[in-house]
Amino acid sequence: MRRPSPTTLLLPLALALSGCATPATDAEWATITDVTPAFLAGTYAADASVASDAHGRVALTWVKRDTLGAADLWLSVSLDSGATFSPPLRANTRAGKVSSYPESRPVASFGPAGELLLVWASGRDLGEYTDDVVARISRDGGRTFGDEHAINDDAGDPRSTYHGFAAADWLADGRAVVAWIDGRSHPLGEGEEEPHTAEIYADLSTADDRWGTDTRVAGLVCPCCRISLRARGDLDIAIAYRGAAHDLRDPRMALSRDGGRRFRADSLVSRDAWKLDGCPSNGPALVSGNGPLAGTIAWFTGAESTTGVHSAEWSAVGDSAFSFGASRTHADSLREPDRPMLTSLGAHTLLGVLGKPPAAGAPPVLALKTLGPKGAASPWLHLGTGVRSAALASAGGGSAYAAWTEKTAEGPRVRLARVVRKP
Repeated sequence: MRRPSPTTLLLPLALALSGCATPATDAEWATITDVTPAFLAGTYAADASVASDAHGRVALTWVKRDTLGAADLWLSVSLDSGATFSPPLRANTRAGKVSSYPESRPVASFGPAGELLLVWASGRDLGEYTDDVVARISRDGGRTFGDEHAINDDAGDPRSTYHGFAAADWLADGRAVVAWIDGRSHPLGEGEEEPHTAEIYADLSTADDRWGTDTRVAGLVCPCCRISLRARGDLDIAIAYRGAAHDLRDPRMALSRDGGRRFRADSLVSRDAWKLDGCPSNGPALVSGNGPLAGTIAWFTGAESTTGVHSAEWSAVGDSAFSFGASRTHADSLREPDRPMLTSLGAHTLLGVLGKPPAAGAPPVLALKTLGPKGAASPWLHLGTGVRSAALASAGGGSAYAAWTEKTAEGPRVRLARVVRKP
């Protein structure tokens, strides 16, 4: 399937890419290739997300809304590293029932044998702000999918409230892991759209692609901040989230080393002392390596003395604790950086944020940089213009994909690019 000619993908070089073939542009440290499917050229779409693996599989998801605001989740899959994409498939079986916005958009994840998991928040037929977390699994790389299943045990309970902000990954034995923000223990007050605090629950898929019993991960968490989850081996699960106790909004991590039966560790990542009587709507990001359970966490803080995006190295210590390295700040040459995201890029980590270039009046971009294994960082590379949300996914080795939604005069558009690190 042929792709459209892209507009300005790479802003630092002030290049307007054009032509019929798939163009590639060299930045200082990466080659950027526009792989946006052609059928998205005339489509108003938002809340883009992406999954990929080392075997050339790419799953691009987006949300479309009708004139009344009813939303559906759409999926297209590439099996050849973005050269061609399958025709769009509506993933939700209940039309118009997808509940989505940038911090709580649908997510996709590829499993160890090419399985594809889709997870999203789904509105109930009755009740306001009463969504359940639902999932569908494909065992053939996205060609066909099983039934849609509600994951949270209290699905449909009129006494429970919002479930969303899902994060997903796979254990090596082929079980999918999903965690989400859960309001079941925090009933809404009169006129409230969300509780003041919430909890995190997690669940694992079964052999027949159903789901088990919910496990409580953490309490006193931010009720409207994205979470991040990474699974390793058959048993290890790490979850990053934003706390909410006493209105402190600092990043935390929880750990299970028994396949999600218990989360024994719950550690403060950084004592930023960001106190906010309100919702930051800005969650942390997590990445881990292929060896011991360790990696990088990135987060935004609004604390007056340290406002901006920060990162730190983390590692699991035993089965009930974490160790964290020194915090690094990533505010160089960007204005108002926030909404961090992370993925692997070979021996490096790819950090993405939404931010504004230094020029006054410049619209938000997706800014990318690499974090080296010894602390070195590349310059920022800017993608898109008027970017409202974005997602990153590793494709193995030194390559990854970046998906984003950008604002245009006609409406929101979804873009996709392949990022390949130069040797």
